[in-house]
Amino acid sequence: MLAAVTVALAVCGGVEALVRWGGLVDVDRFVRPSPAVRVLDREGALLRVYRAEGGDQRWVSLRDVSPVLISAVLAAEDGRFFGHRGVDGWALARALVSNLVPGRRLSGASTITQQLVKRVYGRPHGVWDKGVEALRAMALERVVSKDEILEQYLNRLPYGDGLVGVARACEAYLGHGPEVMTPAEAALIAGIPQAPAHTEPRRHLRRALARRGHILAAMHAHGWITREALRSARSERPAIVSEAPHPVVAMRFTDEALRRLRVGELAASGGALRTSLHRGLQLEAESLLEAGVARLAPRGAVNGAAMVVRHDTGEVFVYVGAARPQAEGGAMDLLRRPRQPGSTLKPFVFERFFEGGGSPATVLSDVGGRWTGRAGKQYDARDYDGRERGPVRARVALASSLNLAALDAAGRVGQEPLVARLRALGFSRAEDASALGAAVVLGGLDVTAVELMGAYVALARGGERVPLSFAPGATPDARRVMRADAVAMTTDVLSDALARVDGFGRSLEALAPGAPFALKTGTSSGWRDAWCVVYDGRWAVLVWLGHPGGDPMAGVSGFEGAAPLAVQLLGAARRLPGRDAPREPVALREVEVCAHSGLRAGPLCARTVRERLPAGRELPPRCDAHTPDGRDLVAPRFAAWARRRHLAGAAPRAGRGALQVVSPERGARLLASDLGGRIRLVALVEGGEPEGLRWRVDGRESGDSWTMVPGRHTVEVIAADGRRAVSDFTVEVPR
Repeated sequence: MLAAVTVALAVCGGVEALVRWGGLVDVDRFVRPSPAVRVLDREGALLRVYRAEGGDQRWVSLRDVSPVLISAVLAAEDGRFFGHRGVDGWALARALVSNLVPGRRLSGASTITQQLVKRVYGRPHGVWDKGVEALRAMALERVVSKDEILEQYLNRLPYGDGLVGVARACEAYLGHGPEVMTPAEAALIAGIPQAPAHTEPRRHLRRALARRGHILAAMHAHGWITREALRSARSERPAIVSEAPHPVVAMRFTDEALRRLRVGELAASGGALRTSLHRGLQLEAESLLEAGVARLAPRGAVNGAAMVVRHDTGEVFVYVGAARPQAEGGAMDLLRRPRQPGSTLKPFVFERFFEGGGSPATVLSDVGGRWTGRAGKQYDARDYDGRERGPVRARVALASSLNLAALDAAGRVGQEPLVARLRALGFSRAEDASALGAAVVLGGLDVTAVELMGAYVALARGGERVPLSFAPGATPDARRVMRADAVAMTTDVLSDALARVDGFGRSLEALAPGAPFALKTGTSSGWRDAWCVVYDGRWAVLVWLGHPGGDPMAGVSGFEGAAPLAVQLLGAARRLPGRDAPREPVALREVEVCAHSGLRAGPLCARTVRERLPAGRELPPRCDAHTPDGRDLVAPRFAAWARRRHLAGAAPRAGRGALQVVSPERGARLLASDLGGRIRLVALVEGGEPEGLRWRVDGRESGDSWTMVPGRHTVEVIAADGRRAVSDFTVEVPR
């Protein structure tokens, strides 16, 4: 017996020494968590409440908590809190007896201090940590006051729905703070933390009221409320706030805004981060997109994404990362996932072509052929409807999104200038474009929607690129990346409603009445992505629809699927107050040109159209592409096409512009296995067809076709009048 007493005294002494030691508790763990950040829209409407530690919490001082709520918490968790030193010996003994008696309910004995230690330190080793918790609880009570422990505890309790602490629980469930409470309200709130998933009153009111009754009885037993107060509280019907505490609006946008806050690109003031987003327009966009995806779901559309940017400032007003959060891809930011852009890159090819001397009146070749694609592999291209239109003006080609004519324009621009332009516009994978060859213009280069929007904002701004801003009232740092006159022609074509009708059968103007708008759609190979971007004098809107996993849709094009939604969203943005940003427009003058040749109309032109060209640009030469009897003269490069179409004609005079090798284009990488080892050599000249051409490959005379040999080569073309052009290319052996 004496030995047992001796051992017990030794154990107690050891425990007391551990408690006095001071190394059991790290007081830095008990500092107040970082205050929550309230993410607001541009008008101050709440979008999200965020804490780095997780949960929706507002720290409250103990003096601002109603005494009746403190009494309710003590009654629910630790009625002897002010009478023990961290561990309640009487509660331990009671729990031991209760848990050993068969048929009795298991009883716990953890004090508020022990529970606080568990919340701060966790239980990495499960129940084996309970002994350490008891020691830490006793050590904690030696270094901080009871009031400090109680304040920490009340602010760290879980209340369901991501709520942490009594302040947010009272606000979310009762609609007011914890300063003034009735006994019934206090008992209801105090009863939630023991099992938040089962006693949260918004969904489990019956269980919450049952738990409230037990706590009210305990409060009366401790003498903290009278019998009359107990009777009144039991009959009181709680008024529970029906809405979720803080529904998150624009989750992916707020994620990005908070990331920018962490790296110092955005600043919060007074715990509030005001952003550029417009909450009302965001919700309208989400509703529009959800309906659009639902309409096309039977044809394979699974999700969608959208952006609206005020392009004069670069401010992001709408950012829908995923239209259907519960569907596939709903947890992603689809605006930042690389996708094939379809034809949405064509305007940047044509703009660069216009910088090089072309214009919307320039005739391009919409005739099939062989082009260089990824890794130098050659392939056949087609227009979306399988037709060949032969000679076609650039306005028609861009407005109708003709693939073959776009390839001709890209060939005239050249691969290196095109890659450089895409890089300047912010496409992060533009380096890959050098390996894609002509396929870049048809959407072979993967882009993100955010990158694409940035490039179109530069178009809308007349060629100036600005960073997209998540802060309201941004003053953008603009950098010119495109020539204003070339951009003006590009925008004029994209805004040509009549040309859209000719290409697609409808213009969609009725969905956004008022000023004209520029529109470009894109449909990736296999119908996997449907895109549309529209812009006017103030807004730029982008919409994407498709399957996040890349599965094909059943014939859903950008014009059918994404364009109506983008134009509707533009119409919604136009209803916001404000006006277009003042900008010095590039003056365009109307010129009558021949619909067949694109040259200035002459006396023999039977069909003419009004074309719009920059006022300072030299007029095209007078058309001479017709015979006196009214027949159209067809250039040699269209001869085969004309025969297939049963058109009669003869070649016009040779062109007077610069000579250019378009196949093989400069920098091309070809595979020796393609075309049976032979390629066709093709040259063009602005204003007509070159005649009397001679070819040399690596200094040796050649016909207009050449047998490929692995290695680097130089091809030279010489016209009859002495003009020359050179192209360097590489032939590789396939692995």
